[in-house]
Amino acid sequence: MTDQQLKEYCEAEFENIDTVASDLFAVVKSNKSDYSRVELAAISTFLHNIYNGFENILKRVLLSGQTAIRNTPTWHKEMLKSSFEKGIIDDDLYNKLSEYLAFRHFFVHSYSFNLNWKALRPLVDNLNHILIMFKSSILSYLNPV
Repeated sequence: MTDQQLKEYCEAEFENIDTVASDLFAVVKSNKSDYSRVELAAISTFLHNIYNGFENILKRVLLSGQTAIRNTPTWHKEMLKSSFEKGIIDDDLYNKLSEYLAFRHFFVHSYSFNLNWKALRPLVDNLNHILIMFKSSILSYLNPV
């Protein structure tokens, strides 16, 4: 994949992430203090989709730099760590994305009736900031000064 193709791929993924984030924020109402199981399942699915978009981008950037992604049970965690070690993301973003990775693991291995708004709210509340940080990190990495 050429540098230009990688940039175009990342831009397309950013658009996908933004679309899902828009859907998420359409469900989340700032004045609500609790949500139904169906609403929590939707919120969780959107958060999961967004984190998958982050992973899609990180995986593509790592692979373009000849960093192998090993097929192990811990590949998600290893990929995030490699992204930090390669300078794609900084320590602060690594720590914040680790929270979304932990949620991803919970989401994949749990049942929807175990979801609760108190646990999801910080992920939702911090998402806009994370999106800005993530896009900035990726674009800075792809377009060094």
